[in-house]
Amino acid sequence: MEEEIIFEQRTIWSVLRKMLLPGVILLIVLAIFFCWCRIDTQAHHVMQEARDIRVAMRLTALECSAAGDALYDPTTPDGMLKGAAQRIRELTYADGKIVLTGWDDRSGLPRSFTYRKGAFMVEYQALGDGGTTDGQWDIYYEFHVLTYTTAWE
Repeated sequence: MEEEIIFEQRTIWSVLRKMLLPGVILLIVLAIFFCWCRIDTQAHHVMQEARDIRVAMRLTALECSAAGDALYDPTTPDGMLKGAAQRIRELTYADGKIVLTGWDDRSGLPRSFTYRKGAFMVEYQALGDGGTTDGQWDIYYEFHVLTYTTAWE
């Protein structure tokens, strides 16, 4: 009895069918990697802006102190004296929203603040007694999932 040898006929369709699944998987992995790199790079940029804001807060607090005012004003929505947020933005070229939530009068440094720019939010919380430059920085990324609106008739 002879064995029959059957050769696979290679057509363009058979080759494409075998390469389709690995190609799609590779594209998905590359897209996820690209998005992660982009978010990571932007997070580092926003973090650097927040660190610059912390330094600018101290400089602005010195300017306010020389004028006889205090930078921290818990009665305002942003927690700062009127015009202080604009001065901080001028010093740092930061264009996000700054909210000062705590101030240490003894050291002249912020105890806590948040900085929101685009889909990123940076929260700073001072550690220890406030006299040191140690602090905890948390960076959050949010993405828009759903917009739900209703129209009542």
